[in-house]
Amino acid sequence: MSKAFTEIVMEGPFMLVKGFLMGFLAMRKAQSNYFFHRKSGIRRETLKDLLKELFEMDNHVHFCLETALVSDFKTAAALYQEKTGLEIKSERAIRGASFSFAYEFHNKAMAEEAGQWFNQLPAGVKLADYQPFEHQAVEGHGIEGYAPLFEFTSRAKGRIEGEFEPVIDLYLTIKRSRLSEAVICSEVDLAF
Repeated sequence: MSKAFTEIVMEGPFMLVKGFLMGFLAMRKAQSNYFFHRKSGIRRETLKDLLKELFEMDNHVHFCLETALVSDFKTAAALYQEKTGLEIKSERAIRGASFSFAYEFHNKAMAEEAGQWFNQLPAGVKLADYQPFEHQAVEGHGIEGYAPLFEFTSRAKGRIEGEFEPVIDLYLTIKRSRLSEAVICSEVDLAF
């Protein structure tokens, strides 16, 4: 079982919220994971929230923090609220997360590398609506005279679902890999 996480919405400028969180974690000497929505590809509630954050019209920062640290973080935020102007607007326990993906490769080595992500899922993660397809051409090589004929084609689409931390770790692994341009992923949806 992975760690429990809570989504926190805090009012204040992004850099101030991030600095406050880093200071809090440094004082706690906690090796804790945290994920800012705008940096980690986590979907905001509405398009309105996304636009407000994008154009910095509203200073609400969404982030996910380990639930074990939330109580102490709230205490620290309340203690320094007058000096920093930061205020916690909401908190919600995260029950799980999910994202959709799709890919197509014409290189067998790259297809095998991408396939490992989905064939060796971490504990607490499952694959839903998985539709893989592979084809090895028996005739022709490379591009033929009238139509492209690839020697190898591998494509798949599906949905990753499960506990928050392993799902977000897999999502970030894909997005930070050398194959990130070839694997299309939706934003991560949170379940509360």
